[in-house]
Amino acid sequence: MISKISLIFLAFIAILAMFGKLSTAGRWLGVTKKCRACGRHKIGSGPCPCTKKST
Repeated sequence: MISKISLIFLAFIAILAMFGKLSTAGRWLGVTKKCRACGRHKIGSGPCPCTKKST
């Protein structure tokens, strides 16, 4: 009885892990935010530091 419960629990955790891997880093929607000029990942909605004009 305890072994059945533990196997069901482990299967449930494995299924959750698979769905968690699918949704990481925006890949679920097929969208990755990267700068087109330098290829770095963008954080936030502002411009990439490579495109900012230095004064």
